Amino acid sequence: MRLSAEFREQFIQHEMRTHGRKNGFVTTGQEARLLKWLPKIGLPKDKTLNMANIPENSPIVLEIGFGNGDFLVDMAKKHDDWTLVGVEIYLPGVAKAVGRLEDSGFIERTRITQLPAQYVLEHQVEAGQLDGIFINHPDPWPKARHHKRRIIQKDFALLLVSRLKQGGFIKLASDIPELAEWMRDILDNTEGLTNVAGDAGYIERDEDRVFTKFEQRGLKAGRQSQFLHYIKD
Repeated sequence: MRLSAEFREQFIQHEMRTHGRKNGFVTTGQEARLLKWLPKIGLPKDKTLNMANIPENSPIVLEIGFGNGDFLVDMAKKHDDWTLVGVEIYLPGVAKAVGRLEDSGFIERTRITQLPAQYVLEHQVEAGQLDGIFINHPDPWPKARHHKRRIIQKDFALLLVSRLKQGGFIKLASDIPELAEWMRDILDNTEGLTNVAGDAGYIERDEDRVFTKFEQRGLKAGRQSQFLHYIKD
């Protein structure tokens, strides 16, 4: 079903231009879950992390582009002291993630925003507030004229660093070698970051890392993912 007009008016942002899919079909049950949980864990544009009732001393870790929530759920299982902040503009993906988080019992340890990552970091997150950032399999935008749409750009990398605590991490994954190289080159040359892999460039895949939908899709197509790990100096 299409999202109801009332739901779209309340939860979908239209004024901020973004690239990629945003709206789509959800089930009646998914919409009901969204209506239940987004008022409790959602981060609309007028709300910051400081207003989100995050437990004191809880590490705050953000995932940009969480898709259907596989990685969020896995992180919640492995890190019961973390507060997880998920950023995703594709609402059917948000609907699936909310359902999986509720079913797993971890949803109250998450905060969800459907706003563009740039806006989230500029207006909803304070400088030095995050303990970590994950960006898994971002859109490669393969055509040269679309490279400016890739999420990792020089200015955005500086913004990421500014929102991390000292010692905080950025971890990225991509199954597109050219995109992995693009991200590595930008982040290697971003002041304030150290590549954990050093001259090797990429780290080994974490043994306990969950295989997300997009990583599995790459493997079926014969593409191995590459992994990047940076620490804020």
